[in-house]
Amino acid sequence: MHASLTTTLGPAGEDQLDLAVMVGETMLAWLRDVEGFEGLLMLSDEDRGTTHVITFWESAEVAERSRISRLQLRDRITEMVSVEVQDTRPYTVSFADLGGFATLPPR
Repeated sequence: MHASLTTTLGPAGEDQLDLAVMVGETMLAWLRDVEGFEGLLMLSDEDRGTTHVITFWESAEVAERSRISRLQLRDRITEMVSVEVQDTRPYTVSFADLGGFATLPPR
């Protein structure tokens, strides 16, 4: 399994969590139709205004095939919500056990 980790910096505070949920829902709606997409995880630090966006892929090869379109989506979304991309890096998932974990925070 392959993962892509993008770190963004935006407004700090409670609004950041609402913004992250909105962005996550938008991304998920688009990503579900992309070949090899396996999942999405967003981790937010409302005190610092940072969000780590992790997308999971069947393989590095499959992720590479959608890389350009994913970067275009990322850039459109981050511009729309006025957050700055700090970094995007590929990773190999060496271990994972989320126990079927899938949730959105309460609004």
